[in-house]
Amino acid sequence: MLSAWKPLHTGQRLCKSFSRFGQVQQHYSFSNSTSLAMNIARVTAWGKPPQYITGGPSLPDPSPSQLQLKMLAIGVPRAVRGRASGKHSTVEGGLPFDPSIDGVGLDEATGNKYYIVPLVAPLFAERANVERHQMIQLPSEADPVTVAGLVNPVSSSWMALSVRAIGGCKGRTVFIVGATTESGRHAIRVARELGAAKIVGASRTQETLNKVEGLDERVLLTEPFEVPKTVGPLDIVLDFVGGPTNVAIMKTAEIHEGLQYISIGGVSGHENLEIPAAVLSRRPIRIMGSGMGSFSMPEVMKESPGLVNFLGKMKRPENVVTAALADVETAWDSAGEKERLVLVP
Repeated sequence: MLSAWKPLHTGQRLCKSFSRFGQVQQHYSFSNSTSLAMNIARVTAWGKPPQYITGGPSLPDPSPSQLQLKMLAIGVPRAVRGRASGKHSTVEGGLPFDPSIDGVGLDEATGNKYYIVPLVAPLFAERANVERHQMIQLPSEADPVTVAGLVNPVSSSWMALSVRAIGGCKGRTVFIVGATTESGRHAIRVARELGAAKIVGASRTQETLNKVEGLDERVLLTEPFEVPKTVGPLDIVLDFVGGPTNVAIMKTAEIHEGLQYISIGGVSGHENLEIPAAVLSRRPIRIMGSGMGSFSMPEVMKESPGLVNFLGKMKRPENVVTAALADVETAWDSAGEKERLVLVP
């Protein structure tokens, strides 16, 4: 559930937790057990696609606290690619390296499917041993590929609204900057699922914005920009874009009890945000980021069941594409920019 979970840029509290998990992940992925040799994929050179390795290291028998799952689907979001480059903050240890983050596995004894939470086991493999408390059972009708492919963009808004937004979004007005982006479109559904009273979407292209479903109001981002009076008071802003529009929203939004401005993405390419001191001192605004470094592992585990059940209801979109784990090297760079690659062992 990671960026979505966006790639980490700072060493925050969850980074430390995930780093410890990453050390365990790499440690037992190369066990000397002779119980079950597997085909796996590993990064053997930083910045290069993982290599498929036949007859790889053996997987030990699961401990009493674990289940051994047959892997069904492993997503390859940007964070996984960042780990494969060796530059992601969750990377611990050397080569060979398993860059996986999360995925979906099957308990062959019961037929139950499980979502495996981030960075608790090496998943670029045919099977994985996973602690029982680090997996969430999927609804029987859930499509493993859809869950693995969409958990990243969906979790970004789910965690922002469930964990980062103080008091959640139930009964509140949510303003989504970048509503036409993939994560923005998912954020609309998430906000509705979590009880938002009003959802406003903003984008720079009116034609595209008009096609976005589920919005109560649409706002065109112009230069200069002011939040229209018709929008009414804002409670929460989810910003997937970044850039100067942030300050324009903070200056012109109608605010009653307080505005929570949550920065999630930066598709505009602006690395820094300059906010006049007067805006912060004269308006009741709380600014925060939302990403892996801002969540604790207990928070992730608490929110995972709701997130997984939500994902289990979703239909597979056209931009989720699959490739065999054996073809990981060629599939790695062949997926389109807007496609979400899911590996199937």
